[in-house]
Amino acid sequence: MKKRGFSFILSSLACLLVLGACESDVAVSPTIEPTLAPTTTFSPTATATEEPTETPSPTTTPTTAPTPTETLLPFTGFRELFRLFRTWYAEDKTFFYFLNAGIEDKLYATADEFDLECQADPKFPVQMICIYDGVIEGRTMMDFRFFTDRGRTVQVFEARYDADLVDDTIYHHQYDCPDRGKNVQCVSEYRLYDGICYYAHTCYDACGLYYSKDNLPEVYNEFQGYTTPCD
Repeated sequence: MKKRGFSFILSSLACLLVLGACESDVAVSPTIEPTLAPTTTFSPTATATEEPTETPSPTTTPTTAPTPTETLLPFTGFRELFRLFRTWYAEDKTFFYFLNAGIEDKLYATADEFDLECQADPKFPVQMICIYDGVIEGRTMMDFRFFTDRGRTVQVFEARYDADLVDDTIYHHQYDCPDRGKNVQCVSEYRLYDGICYYAHTCYDACGLYYSKDNLPEVYNEFQGYTTPCD
């Protein structure tokens, strides 16, 4: 009985030793800590920086300079017997010479559609010279208008005169001879028709009747006699 109990004790010890050896051979697996999924680190959202709004520069409005008011030329009226005396060409311009104007400064004018500028004759201030910057040809009776402003809007006088810008000389070739053009002499008459002076020239030379020229009106109301030169 004692042997059986002793044997049981030995057997129990042997088993304990075997179990201890088995436990020491088994590798103890370390406890696996749960791995957390990496937390996504949010980068700060880039806030769009608004570009500074450009303040529009004020639009420069061009300032219109006030148009200076033109001072009208002084004019008290032409003198008695004011009229066109003669016309001529020089330096590609057409000149009109008026008698008894008596202007103080200058005037602007038109002869039909042509613009003229007028001023007192430096040598004889009571007379007036009007000039067109060009050559006017083929005109006889023309309408003249006078103004005190450059724009020719303030009219102060108008009249109709024979400008005699037509070469209406008549040559009498039936009297031609070798001495044609020698010793020329002319006889002139100046006549008043309806208050307007007209001329008639008749010229002779060594051969006889040479040429004649006049601006006598074809139609008139009254012949008023002869007068001083007006060509």
